[in-house]
Amino acid sequence: MALKAEGIQIDFLLMSLEGEFLAEAERHFNVLNLQCNKTYKLPGRLSAYLAGNKPDALISSFWKLNLCACLARLLHPTCKLILWEHSPPSRSKNSPTWLYASTASLFYQLSTSVVAVSTGVFKDIDGITLGLHRKLVVIFNPITPPPAHIVSQPQRYPGKRVIWVGRLDGPKNPGLMLEAFALVAKTSDASLAFVGDGHLRDQLEKRRRALGLEQRVSFLGYLPEPYVEIGSSDLLVLSSDREGFGNVIVEAMLCGLRVVSTDCGEGVHDILLDNRYGSIVPKNDPTALARVIESELLTPHDAQEQIAGAQRFLSKVIAHQFMAAIFGNGVK
Repeated sequence: MALKAEGIQIDFLLMSLEGEFLAEAERHFNVLNLQCNKTYKLPGRLSAYLAGNKPDALISSFWKLNLCACLARLLHPTCKLILWEHSPPSRSKNSPTWLYASTASLFYQLSTSVVAVSTGVFKDIDGITLGLHRKLVVIFNPITPPPAHIVSQPQRYPGKRVIWVGRLDGPKNPGLMLEAFALVAKTSDASLAFVGDGHLRDQLEKRRRALGLEQRVSFLGYLPEPYVEIGSSDLLVLSSDREGFGNVIVEAMLCGLRVVSTDCGEGVHDILLDNRYGSIVPKNDPTALARVIESELLTPHDAQEQIAGAQRFLSKVIAHQFMAAIFGNGVK
């Protein structure tokens, strides 16, 4: 939306018309269905689009799709190509590191820039590839701020409230959050809300019952507007094993919240500036996590300072950085 606000016409190219944000994308942008049921067909479909529409730039995400975009650019070198990397490839379970390193070292040379969403992703790519350093640039994820009325609304819940937002799956490690909160609940009257869904939900609900926390822990499922719940909470906790960036941390800061996060990637350090805007604790240590949650809940903080610390991630700021990456310092 921020790029659109700058007067840039945007087409969304989808391999098929599906996804939880499809309706929103179609409401605001021109969405094109490439009808591409196999990845190997994508270079040809992209090449046809580039030939027919002649865009100034193509932005691509995800390794296999990035390789296809690089191949398409061979026939359309005047189109700028930005490859957007969201997580450290050496930690990916979708491909062996050697395969990513060899293909990226070769084909990513065809791009204009390779954007990493954090210094950790930058260092990871730089460390396993050859000759890409000059193309790599860090541009943080753009975050849309909450509506003003959400930030200013009074707390809707009695007592202190901790919120957790994300997929209920392995990498997000919601089980660690639940075990840590069980320790917090012994000395505090705080409540915990999980926002998100995933295959671990049934298991987590059974564990909640075993811990006797039915009245203290709620599962709200997927919410299209999590800001409503974040803005009504006191503290956000991220318990992930790994994160490329950590959008929800910024979203919480924009609501004035402090954050407790596991040390799940350098993106967390980029955002929290090594404990300035929240606390970073070791991974997979429920006792340490519980101790810091208790401390943060008891310590007064300046909500306006949290909001100010998140301004560098606003969409309009990131949009200008993308425009500079695409068009150079003399933004088009």
